[in-house]
Amino acid sequence: MALVDAYKKIVRFLNGGGYNYIIIGGIAASAIGEPRITADVDVDIVINKEDVPDFLSKASMAGFDVPVKKCLKSAEQVGVFQISSGDYHIDFIIASTDLEAQACKRHKSIKLHGVKAFFPTAEDLILMKIIPGREKDLLDAKGVVIRNEGKLDIRYLEIWAMKLSDEAEDMRIWQTLNKLLED
Repeated sequence: MALVDAYKKIVRFLNGGGYNYIIIGGIAASAIGEPRITADVDVDIVINKEDVPDFLSKASMAGFDVPVKKCLKSAEQVGVFQISSGDYHIDFIIASTDLEAQACKRHKSIKLHGVKAFFPTAEDLILMKIIPGREKDLLDAKGVVIRNEGKLDIRYLEIWAMKLSDEAEDMRIWQTLNKLLED
């Protein structure tokens, strides 16, 4: 099984279950920004922690490898869990911030590899990539800026960057956004 097969399988599962989600990570960076290699599928999902056991049960019935105890413990402790499809991991991040909730509401549908999936807007992906501040994420954010030049809602980006910087009491997010937009 190839990564593309794992991607299609999880998207069909999520769409069929009516889940509120967005594809993030390397797949989103490639679809919305500049293509890059990735080895997993990352999903930001709006789900209550008490609904995770039912989600995992349904995923298991759909043919995913689900280490239930490990997933439940991780979901409870850090708000993330991981299932697999063949050799590929599917990482779930339980949406827990205002930005994630907004990004899931504002999602856009993109047909990739023959299936429609929900992705963040370019602006929301830029912000989600700036927050962790890892070099790989900043390169992804820059790729999104370049690919979407002239189409970005700069005011939206500035409002959120300031809000996130204020909440963190650290201007890094604001400064990083400005640097990305200037280059």
